[in-house]
Amino acid sequence: MADSATRTPRRRSGPRLSLEPLRSRDYRLLFVAESVSVFGDAFHAVALPWLVYQVGGGARELGLLVAVYGLCRLATTPLGGILADRVGPWHVMLVSDLGRLVFTAAIAVVAVAGDPDLVLIGALVVGTGLGAGLFQPAAYAITPRLLPADQLAAGNALHSTAGFAAGLVGPGVAGLLVVALSPGVAFGVDALTFAVSAVCLGAIGMHHRRVAPVARPADGAPPPPRSTFWQLLRGSPLLRTVLAVTAAANLTVGGMIRVGLPSLASADLAAGAGGFGGLLAAFTGGSLAGGFFTAGLARLRRRGATAMLSGLVMAAAVALVPFAGYAGAVVALAVAGVASTVTNVLIITVVQQHTAAHLLGRVMSAILFAALGLFPLSGVAAGLVVDAYGSGVLFLATAATLGAAFSVGLSRRALREG
Repeated sequence: MADSATRTPRRRSGPRLSLEPLRSRDYRLLFVAESVSVFGDAFHAVALPWLVYQVGGGARELGLLVAVYGLCRLATTPLGGILADRVGPWHVMLVSDLGRLVFTAAIAVVAVAGDPDLVLIGALVVGTGLGAGLFQPAAYAITPRLLPADQLAAGNALHSTAGFAAGLVGPGVAGLLVVALSPGVAFGVDALTFAVSAVCLGAIGMHHRRVAPVARPADGAPPPPRSTFWQLLRGSPLLRTVLAVTAAANLTVGGMIRVGLPSLASADLAAGAGGFGGLLAAFTGGSLAGGFFTAGLARLRRRGATAMLSGLVMAAAVALVPFAGYAGAVVALAVAGVASTVTNVLIITVVQQHTAAHLLGRVMSAILFAALGLFPLSGVAAGLVVDAYGSGVLFLATAATLGAAFSVGLSRRALREG
């Protein structure tokens, strides 16, 4: 046995932030493209209400435009996955960026040039929504091509971190620009971000732009027939479980954030608009911290089980929010945000690593559709629950739904051992 003085010191096994994926030139380009694009989305979200009000519209018209944008994004999400598999995710992302560049620049031009018609603004918003739905499934599908398997979780976590950071900083910068100049100028900045994103995508290496290659047997025989998405769905307990858990979890979370949290801040905590902003910032800041934390879990083996356990932590934190007072609610929401990002990043990584390359776009679009498709129902249901029983019951119902969904996921071997 070796003497204690000559033993090799053990490496610390705790999670540490991994920036290893950023050493890859093509991943860096994708990282910048997505980060700049998300930053620009904040300008769209802030500038659109002020533009609608500027041209004489009101809350009804704004609500209609927001709903149309969301429905268009949802409608093209499956198409984005199909096209990513058939023509390659790089082409889909580039077309999406260029299309949104054109439509957003057009909004900026008509806003600055004069008194635009709301119908024209709505038509251009439709174009941006359609492009947004195409982009994200392709982005998830191309990431595994740019990174080795042991860096994939860190890469996904860095994407998430950049997105939440842009979500924290972007609205404030956009608001200052709208106040100081005009909504049209803010839309111009948004268009510029799509141009920057397209330039970054254009610089990605040619070998990453092609459709997923067909694996050929070593003996030169014809390649076996590729499985279809529906064959994969029927034969993969992992995918079925992930889709079910994703849909169940998102059935209540969207309504809790958009409807329950404002009600809790104003009616139960008497914190007003400023207090609501603090609660929302706590969840978003926690989500940002969760991205940094997950980027340090590169050597984690049982990602599926960890994701489900993290989801159960989120459920427990959500249940505490309405009973902990304002300071306690801030802490609980921050914990929920961390757990939410850990769960999302790890689940995405597990699915990416267990899906054939030629189906990855469609699988990612199916997961995104499961996450986004129930959002309108979530908002309506949350409003009904809050009106009838109060925001506290909504938070408890959300916690119960999350707890049930992630408990089912943890009980499924295919996901637990992923």
